[in-house]
Amino acid sequence: MLIPIYQIGFLSLAIVTLFILTLIQLNKNRKVEWWNIVMSGAGIFLFFLISMLWTENVSVGWKSIETKLSLILIPLILGLSPPINKRQFLFISWAIVSSVFISSLMLLILAYLRYLNSADMGEYTYVKLSAHFHPSYVGMYYTAGLCFIKFHLEKETKSKRLKFFLRFVTVLLVIMIALLSSKAAILCCLTILTLALVRNLTKNKNGGNTPFLAGVTALLIFSVLFNPMSKSRINSAITKSVVSTSDVENDKILATKRSSTQARVLIWGLALEMILNSPSGEGVGDSKESLMSMYDRDEEYYMLSKRFNVHNQFLETGISAGLISLIFMIIMFVFLFIKALRSRDILMLSVMLIITLNLLTESMLERQSGAVFISLFLGLLIFRDQGEHKSISS
Repeated sequence: MLIPIYQIGFLSLAIVTLFILTLIQLNKNRKVEWWNIVMSGAGIFLFFLISMLWTENVSVGWKSIETKLSLILIPLILGLSPPINKRQFLFISWAIVSSVFISSLMLLILAYLRYLNSADMGEYTYVKLSAHFHPSYVGMYYTAGLCFIKFHLEKETKSKRLKFFLRFVTVLLVIMIALLSSKAAILCCLTILTLALVRNLTKNKNGGNTPFLAGVTALLIFSVLFNPMSKSRINSAITKSVVSTSDVENDKILATKRSSTQARVLIWGLALEMILNSPSGEGVGDSKESLMSMYDRDEEYYMLSKRFNVHNQFLETGISAGLISLIFMIIMFVFLFIKALRSRDILMLSVMLIITLNLLTESMLERQSGAVFISLFLGLLIFRDQGEHKSISS
């Protein structure tokens, strides 16, 4: 959450390129695991880059490529640097947890200051709470913080004070996720807590953290059920209404407003149709306008006025870079899941679950915060694995 979201310019790109070339020069005598770099996100980026060859709207295409640039920059930097050892990874883990903790406090303080002016309790929920970020993306970072607490730091921490701090942060993050009211974040959080609870029951015969985990899980469920915003969003998933929108072209004023869940299901069907009709993809710069044409064809004027994307990164990749890129992305994630299961790497497995659940409901790579999240966390886990054990290709 405290990772800077950048705007790429020529000078910035030149500096990063020079840095990467320097790393290559310094690591000439060390074998570089290019397969790990590809599996950390660089492979997906290359498919988007190749689709520029048949993109007609070049300016939009390059802007999209800039948004996704971290998919290749972060894996290259991590892959060409010395492997991450256990001590370094422990420091990084604490940095991640500290960042989401500080972020939570900042959002709550900002919400309180706004509440003093508006006297509106809505300042503590959903988009008002998450400030400049979409709640789903904020929740994604918070659930990742939970993974690092439950599946790494608790095991590595001996200090009672630090253990208490980790429990406090766990409770805070669960409350924040409930307040953010993102269905994807709530589902991810519930999945992680359930995984931690099952693992604790099977690993510790004396119960260990079971009462605490059960209590935190109950807190999440209670907070969601008694949060008006969460209840409203869950109820809206099964309803639709007719609303008046004034920004639809050709005087098409009456539009059907669908819930986010219903809209996703409809958009996914249109995206599948686009992939089947154009297996090579529309091109990274043309896919959005092609999707808008599908909305217009099916008279989905509300979604047209809002210019919704696919809200599924697998399908978004397919309509942009083609069927082969979609297949590669699926194979990549299946491979990483198998790797995590074989090595019994519960931390990597939990983070992969978060990423996959969010990829299924959001076009994460269309925002820098999503592209940075995927490339950074996959890279850290893959190259940590390389540093502590073996490379992913072995």
